[in-house]
Parts: sequence; structure tokens; C-alpha cells
Amino acid sequence: MEALSRREEEEVEVQVKKSALIACDELVRDFADCARGRTVTMPFMCGSQHKAMNACIKVHMTEERLDAAKLDYIANRSERGRQAVEKLFQERQEKLLRMSGRKENNPNFPHTEREA
Repeated sequence: MEALSRREEEEVEVQVKKSALIACDELVRDFADCARGRTVTMPFMCGSQHKAMNACIKVHMTEERLDAAKLDYIANRSERGRQAVEKLFQERQEKLLRMSGRKENNPNFPHTEREA
């Protein structure tokens, strides 16, 4: 398996946590409603909601899911990189066209098409 950089690994973990929070939305909302307006008493008054929320998140953030997300990230990494390079190339071409004051469909303007 290819290695991920620390930044990439954190990005994958954030995405998995987001999906876990979405899956546990009702329990997260219950805990947030209970905790709203409480400070010192929150751990005592909202303990059951907190435990239920954490149990749900734990189910959705297993090592297996993290590993699957990492493998998916690695599989799509080269495609995302190619798309980013193509987008950057297109943006630079558009910027050069704007700076030169020429229209893209001008037949006198030499177009350079990037070969795939």
C-alpha cells in the first residue's frame, strides 16, 4: 500500500469523521440541544446523550472504514492531481488571453493545445 502524507491522512480522517457525524446527526443534535445553555452541569445532565453520540461515532469511525477511505483516496489521488493540473493550465491560459487583450476565437492567435 502506498503511504499517505500526514496532511493527506488528516484530510481522510476529517472526511470519515464528517460522514460519521452525518450518519449520527440525530444523536449529535440531541446532545447539542441538551448542552445548549449549560456549562458546569452539562456533563451530569447530558451524559447519556453524550455516550450515545460517541457510541454512534465510534461505530462509523472504525479502523476498517478509515483504511477503506485511505485506499479510496490513494486510488483517486492521481486522477485528482491530473484534474488540478488541467484546471491550473486552463486558468493560466485564460489569464494570458485576458492580459493580451485577444479573444480566444481569434484565428490569428496561436493556440497551444495540451496533449493528453
